[in-house]
Amino acid sequence: MLKIKCFSLLLVLILLLLLVISCDSGSKAGAGTNTVTDTGKTTGTNTGTNTGTDTEAEVGDEEALAYLEDISDSKLKELLDQFGVSGAGRKAIGYIQEKLSVSYVDEFDDKFYNYLNKLGADVVIEKIIKPTVSLLIARGKALRVIQGITDADVKTRLQDMLSSCDYVVSFTWYVNFNPLIFKEDVFTRIITRYTSKFRKFKEMVKNPRVMDVYVWLDADEQAAIDEIEKIVVNATYDKEKFNDKLNSLSDYRVAKIVCYYRDFKNDQEEALKAIEGVSDDAEKQNLKTRFNTLQGEYYSHIRDAFNKSADDLYSQLNRYPDEYSSGFSEIKEDAKKAAAAAAAAERAKEAKEAAVAAEAEESTEAGEAEESTEAGEPREGSGTDEESGAADGGS
Repeated sequence: MLKIKCFSLLLVLILLLLLVISCDSGSKAGAGTNTVTDTGKTTGTNTGTNTGTDTEAEVGDEEALAYLEDISDSKLKELLDQFGVSGAGRKAIGYIQEKLSVSYVDEFDDKFYNYLNKLGADVVIEKIIKPTVSLLIARGKALRVIQGITDADVKTRLQDMLSSCDYVVSFTWYVNFNPLIFKEDVFTRIITRYTSKFRKFKEMVKNPRVMDVYVWLDADEQAAIDEIEKIVVNATYDKEKFNDKLNSLSDYRVAKIVCYYRDFKNDQEEALKAIEGVSDDAEKQNLKTRFNTLQGEYYSHIRDAFNKSADDLYSQLNRYPDEYSSGFSEIKEDAKKAAAAAAAAERAKEAKEAAVAAEAEESTEAGEAEESTEAGEPREGSGTDEESGAADGGS
């Protein structure tokens, strides 16, 4: 009986030992399945193959951009792999490529590939991919907000803003040139603008003024619209009419009008600065008169546009009319020439005065030297005292 109990106890101990071994093996196996080999693909520069897990940011980016297809161009994908670009980064490039290739299909893919290859990994990642990933994450969240909206007008308004972003991105690349030209400053401004607006979608759908263009403007855009309002609104054209006209435009059109107005304003400021550098009062007044006349014509051009339909208004303000684009530039250049001519004349005057002064000084020095020479020479028939004494003794 005692032997049976001992044997039973031994069996229990053996079973417990096997259970412990089994649990330990399972734990090690579990740890092994959680180990991931990272290929080094990040949104930054590839530093080689690393062992570890994907960063939280990368995993989050991948999930946030799940609504986008991965890039299908195998050649471009291989280049991005060489750059060390993550899956989210590839989707960002794929998004840009898709928007650009809609209108430009002739050998565009090769041009796009060659240009990215020329830019190199650092520029592509830091200047293009990273900001675009941020934009697309915000865009994805904005899409989900739109899907939950039941008000048709509000949904249309927000969808318009989404489409505007897709459309505007293409204007930051000059694709008709070979190689392509990438306008980094414009791209950054656009990406920043729409990323900020997309992030506001969730709160804006609850805003009773969601349909009002004004609530979507950032500080700089608001300042530009306020300036245009001061030009347009008068005794016969009130603020309400001005607001209604703005709200009849798409977000894209408002953004373009603001963009061109800023360009014109910059041209005017540069012209005025050049005029202030002119020292000749008569020439300065002439340039100011030309400036005021051209500015008045440009303001009339804006006021006239706001008396037209939304399409015609946009058509009139969505371009750079030669008489204004070249006019302010010509005034600036003429002012620079006038300032340069005045400076050259002043230098010539100073040089002439210096030459006259030098000539006068030289003449004075020559006269003094002549007087000194005359004072030191004996008069004819005269001699020194010794010579006179010697002559007397000899006689």
